[in-house]
Amino acid sequence: MNPVNSEPYTLPSDATWLITGCSSGIGKVLSTLIASKPGHRLIATARNPTDLANLPDDDRGKNILKLPLDVTSAASVNDAFAAAEDHFGPGFHLDVVVNNAGYSLSGDIESATEEETHRELETLFFGTARVTTRAVENMRQSADRRRGGVVFNVSSLAGQCGFAGHAYYHAGKWAVEGWTESVAREVHPQWNKEAPPPSFECVHPRPLIDPRNSQLLHPGAERRQDKFRRAQQGSHRASSGMPGRVLEKYVEMVIKSGRLTEPSAIAEAIYGIASRGERVPLRVPLG
Repeated sequence: MNPVNSEPYTLPSDATWLITGCSSGIGKVLSTLIASKPGHRLIATARNPTDLANLPDDDRGKNILKLPLDVTSAASVNDAFAAAEDHFGPGFHLDVVVNNAGYSLSGDIESATEEETHRELETLFFGTARVTTRAVENMRQSADRRRGGVVFNVSSLAGQCGFAGHAYYHAGKWAVEGWTESVAREVHPQWNKEAPPPSFECVHPRPLIDPRNSQLLHPGAERRQDKFRRAQQGSHRASSGMPGRVLEKYVEMVIKSGRLTEPSAIAEAIYGIASRGERVPLRVPLG
């Protein structure tokens, strides 16, 4: 079996970053951090690019690109990669990809519609797979393919165990975990004769607090707490001992306790792992 991330990774001083889900949470803070790094190039994405107004307009030439991206749409992913090539030029090389777009659909399974569950898995898993597949293709075929690369997939403890009230979120994160490890073993050390293969990592943050409004976000989440509230309806939800109600109480308790991780801590950790010049671990708990 092929080794996983066997070579140390060196982040170039002019690295190009692609980050999904930059409208809030980890993505928002990380994209702001990368935009502040001289020489680094940033592709910041969100479903609605007006949500990227916090990022500076590029005053360093062509180093910052803000793009609309819906990871549930193959056409949108392809359009984003085409726009990046138009902006940075043919043969541009992605050095770091952070798959952060996502949200948590919380509540009992009977309260979720099929459309909602499909969108949850499309966002958490298939979206991650779409972006990663295009990124690996870029790293292999770019004009500067000797640079290799690293892919961070924002996962969660939810990809390692299961709790009541999060069935579809767990399903998506378990899929990300297994898929990431499989792909990491798929890129043989000789996948590109001129470069080491890209490294892959699943990041496991603790639940996050959005400093704008103290709203609970699950790792990699965009603002979807309304999903939690809406999934609690129904007469069978009346008992306080029902798993979904227990989950709701636990979430409220965690918010009040302050035992939440600031997105800035996760963003700084991701940058630190990419830039320290060491082998990238397959999984890392943060927070």
